[in-house]
Parts: sequence; structure tokens; C-alpha cells
Amino acid sequence: MYRPGDYVYPVDLPQRWLCRVARVDSARAGDGLYQILTLQPLEGPWCTFADMPELVRFDADVQPAGTRALWAEARRAPAAHDPVARGADA
Repeated sequence: MYRPGDYVYPVDLPQRWLCRVARVDSARAGDGLYQILTLQPLEGPWCTFADMPELVRFDADVQPAGTRALWAEARRAPAAHDPVARGADA
């Protein structure tokens, strides 16, 4: 079960773009419980807009972004304000 604040990757997109779960709605169908997730994209073409749109996906249509994946993403893209990452002298 997903909760607001979780990080996921929608599986139906052509690339792996990281999103944060903003809202979770749960419902019951004949075969069990499912969730409708409202996602805030943190990566991808949507991030170029000032008012980032939200994506909506069923819980079966996302993959959780594990802690290791988040750390790996952070290591690959150092923060622009980090002087060590830029190679600046202290």
C-alpha cells in the first residue's frame, strides 16, 4: 500500500521518471482493494513547467523507488549548489 510522500516510477512511461505520491484514494472492487495515486513528477519533461502537472496512476501501474535507487539517483546528479560536486576549491 502506498502513502503520500512515497517515491515511485510509473511503469508505462518510455523512461524511468521519479515521482512523489501526493495523494492516495483507495477503493474496493470485486477482486480486492486498489489505490488511485496522484503523482507529482520530480523528473522528466513535466519539470520544465512552472505549474507542474500531476499524473494519475493505479497502484499496479507504478514501481516503488527503493532507498537504494534514490541514493543512486542522487549520486549521479550532484546538486548544482554543492561546491565539491562542481570541483570548486574551498
